Parts: sequence; structure tokens; C-alpha cells
Amino acid sequence: MSKSLSPEAVEALRRLNDVGVGQPVPKFAQSIAAELLSNGLAAEAGSGDVEITVSGRQYLSGDCD
Repeated sequence: MSKSLSPEAVEALRRLNDVGVGQPVPKFAQSIAAELLSNGLAAEAGSGDVEITVSGRQYLSGDCD
């Protein structure tokens, strides 16, 4: 299944993928976070933050292309 994301959402997903344990999660525009959430590529992590999901990592690795 192919999901079409805006270039900004792809960059946000890459930034989320680079977050290590204990590091602060980058903040994104609400529209970008909503795009990732609606595609199942990120999940709400509390305080308005989002974190990458397994599907998000698969998208970046090309498994969904």
C-alpha cells in the first residue's frame, strides 16, 4: 500500500525516526502531526507530542512504497 505524504510530513517522520531514548521529541505544526497521525505513521505520545510507529519506520524503509 502506498501512502502519499507531503514533503514536510516525510521530513518530520525522518526527524521522529532519529529521536533516541530520553531525547526530546521535536515539535511540528499541528497539520503535519495530523497528517502523520491520520496515516498511522505516528501515534500520540502525550502533551501534544507524537512518536513514530512501526508503520512509520516501514514507510521510511521503503516497505510501503
